[in-house]
Amino acid sequence: MPTIQLINNKSFVPKEFNKISSSYDFATGLSHGYQDDLDTSAKRMMLKGNEYLLDLCCGTGKSTLACLKQLPNGKIVGVDNSEGMLLEANNKFATEVADGKLSFILNDAMNLDFPDNTFDAVFMAYGLRNMPDYEKAIKGIHRILKPGGKICIHDYSLADNPFAKVYWAVLGYGFILPFCTILSGSSKIYSYLIRSVLTFLNPGQISALLEKNGFENVSALPHANWRRPILHSVIAVKKS
Repeated sequence: MPTIQLINNKSFVPKEFNKISSSYDFATGLSHGYQDDLDTSAKRMMLKGNEYLLDLCCGTGKSTLACLKQLPNGKIVGVDNSEGMLLEANNKFATEVADGKLSFILNDAMNLDFPDNTFDAVFMAYGLRNMPDYEKAIKGIHRILKPGGKICIHDYSLADNPFAKVYWAVLGYGFILPFCTILSGSSKIYSYLIRSVLTFLNPGQISALLEKNGFENVSALPHANWRRPILHSVIAVKKS
C-alpha cells in the first residue's frame, strides 16, 4: 500500500508495524535519546507511584518501560493493535507479566473496551498521530480516565514555525528513512511515519483539542537539544 493511502486510511497501519516488529527496538535503540525522551515524559506526569496506568499504543514496550520506572507500586496495561509489536513486548516483559504487574492486550485505540473511569493515568507515545480521528481518540481516553486522572501525549509534534517542518523533512527523508529501510528491509511504514508527522497537529493544537474535550491544566513541553523543535510531551488532567 502506497504511503498516501496509509495517510488516508490509517486502519492498515498496525499491519505495517507487524512487518517491522522484530527490528523496531534495534532501529529506535540507535536513535540517540529515544528511551531517555520517553523516560522524561513519564517523569513529567509526576505520578504518585501507585497508579493504574494505560500505556496506549505501547508497541514493543519502550514506553511501558518508561512508565514502569515511575510506578514501583502501580500496575500497567499495555494496549496496541499490532500483534507483532505485542509479541515483542510480551517476550521482553515476561517476568513482569507473570508477576501480575503488567499485562498486554490487543485492542484498537479508537474503540477501547474498558469501563468508564477505569484508569488513573494514560500514557500515549507516538500513537495519537496514527489515529484516523484525533478527537474521537481523545474522547475515548477521556471516558476511561478517572476524574483527576492524567494523560501524557508524547509525540513528534512540530513547533508552529517553518523551520520545524524543514528540519523534520531533512531529518526524516535524509537520515531516518534510508537508515531504517536498510535495517528493516521495508521503507513503507517509515515513509508513512515521516509524512504523518508533517501532517500532524502542532503542540498548541493538541493542547486545544484536550481542553475542548474535558481536560484542564494542559502543558506542552518540548524535549531537549536537537529534538526541541520536533518532539513534545503534552500533559493534562481530566476535569473532576
